[in-house]
Amino acid sequence: MASMCLVLVALVVIQLGFGAYGVVVAKFAVKSKADPLIFSMIRDAGAFPVILLAGFISERRLDVPKLRELPMFAILGFVGMFGNQLPYILGIYYTSANIASIFQPSIPVWTAILAVITRMEPLPPINKAHGWAKILGILLATTGAVTMVLDKVKSEKGEMKSSYGLGYLFLIINTLCTAIYMLLQKKLIFNKVDSPWKQKPITLTAWSYLFGTIFMALSSLYYVFTNQFEKFTYFPQEEIYPIIYAIFVASSLCYMLITWCNMQISATVVTATWPLQVLFCAVLSYVILDEVLTTLEYIGALLIISGLFAVIWSSYVLEKEIETQSKESYGYVRVSDGDGFIPETEPKTQKIN
Repeated sequence: MASMCLVLVALVVIQLGFGAYGVVVAKFAVKSKADPLIFSMIRDAGAFPVILLAGFISERRLDVPKLRELPMFAILGFVGMFGNQLPYILGIYYTSANIASIFQPSIPVWTAILAVITRMEPLPPINKAHGWAKILGILLATTGAVTMVLDKVKSEKGEMKSSYGLGYLFLIINTLCTAIYMLLQKKLIFNKVDSPWKQKPITLTAWSYLFGTIFMALSSLYYVFTNQFEKFTYFPQEEIYPIIYAIFVASSLCYMLITWCNMQISATVVTATWPLQVLFCAVLSYVILDEVLTTLEYIGALLIISGLFAVIWSSYVLEKEIETQSKESYGYVRVSDGDGFIPETEPKTQKIN
């Protein structure tokens, strides 16, 4: 298992990549009126060979899914790529990048709730400090992110558009699918002792992307049946930059790291870093677009950082508790339900003269 520090660095890189992605999509793809479905299909189709090559280099072999494993990859591709990425871009198109950012902090909340409902993770122990730290940490980070974005939305001029309702629906689907994808990876892969993909997170991500591309391509047939062939040929120059960023950073780098981090720690802790997207988006807007940070944004940033520290501390304490329990139980075997545990001894060998 990788060190916690390395995992945290990877989580920060993920949110930095996603934070910049929202700015890039809003600045280039939306303004150039690029079609969301075609954009997402090109993104996934381009990311698949990149991730597959990265998996071959880093994992030193190329594994192909068996026939019985195809439904699993189809589910991961549908939920994690198709159901996640397309609604996110549609949400930005029908609302704005700032409003899309409001919904992202709900991902750790969805993940925590679904993990408890499905019994994949236990309820945080409320009789212990680290249990409360995890609960309050997620709430603090979420509140901080919402505070930052609400301040931005409030400062935007103009009335609410009629398309916002549809945009909200797409963003709810996006956040729910992200949470479900993280938990499905745990359930179908990383929590199974006999899973052949358990130690191959990059190749796992690559084949999931292939199925995501297939679902995008099937959906794009709508344009064929409705004789909208121009959707496939319209590719403005402004779309090149977001496509390159989406393929190599938002898809390849970020999703490989997501799977790797999900292999190392719980899905709840992985998604607890999602509010950092809002913080990075605000900082990048300040540095690149010369947008001024307000007092509420500073307060929100402080809440996000405080919440994440609480979650990290909770995870660290829980990990130490598990290590201690493992050491205490090491070397003991259960004889029967009534006898409890006895020390394990070396088997006696009979000496032959």
